[in-house]
Amino acid sequence: RRQAARKEERALPPTTMQAQIKVDDLDKKSRAEVQQYLQEQQQNAQVQAILSKITEMCWDKCVAKPGKDLTDTEKTCIANCSERFLDTSMFVAARIQGKMKPKK
Repeated sequence: RRQAARKEERALPPTTMQAQIKVDDLDKKSRAEVQQYLQEQQQNAQVQAILSKITEMCWDKCVAKPGKDLTDTEKTCIANCSERFLDTSMFVAARIQGKMKPKK
């Protein structure tokens, strides 16, 4: 029984502290690569979240009764809805970025 318990302990994923120690042991280049990878994964997650939100919002707005295929009206509505959402998001992001810049 004790041997089985020890095997289970070894099979467990590292804790955050253990993972941090391993990252701290990396050289500067490897640490930068890990940071780059994590930033890319975070960006991918953000893109997926936005796409999911657009899909849900535009589907609910444009498709009253799902059928075998989307109608031309539904396709147009979804395209317009998605474009408006993206345009608005980019506008808001630009405004926020503009307000964050120091005034001269």
